[in-house]
Amino acid sequence: MKNTVRITGGLVVAIIVGAITSGALARGGFRAAAQPADQTQALQTEVNSFMDQYWQLFSAGNIDQLVERIYHPSGQLSNQGHSSIEQLKARFPETRKTLLAGGYGRSNMPVRNICILSPTVAVVSGRGVRYLTDGKVMAEFGWTYTLIKGPAGWKMVSIYSHDPGKVLTCGA
Repeated sequence: MKNTVRITGGLVVAIIVGAITSGALARGGFRAAAQPADQTQALQTEVNSFMDQYWQLFSAGNIDQLVERIYHPSGQLSNQGHSSIEQLKARFPETRKTLLAGGYGRSNMPVRNICILSPTVAVVSGRGVRYLTDGKVMAEFGWTYTLIKGPAGWKMVSIYSHDPGKVLTCGA
């Protein structure tokens, strides 16, 4: 049976933040204009590559590159609320230490739904997997991310953990 998930709460805030930052509201609000399929495919490919880069940098423990290449300069929204870049950097070493103590090897989202809401706003949702150093599964999560695209490319503005059975899917 397929779960239907309504986008509510923090995710709506993250999408609105992304829309404001991208200028969508400044240009007259949300318009239901369809994007050409080739443009949507190209944007999905960009977002897919961006997310692969994110998991590579996170798995390697490279917080400086995460800050420079992945995280939005304003910080990030999550299940715990908003965190500034300084807060993300301060918490990362302890988070990484805890993961490594448990045998952590890497993270990934093997199957992901990439929803292009506009040329500058995307949502990525799916079953995330943390693997042990021996390749066995350490843990599985539902992860949903909101991204915005600006002059510096795609940036992550939110990450939410949730039941892996409640991932978001894109409408037609």
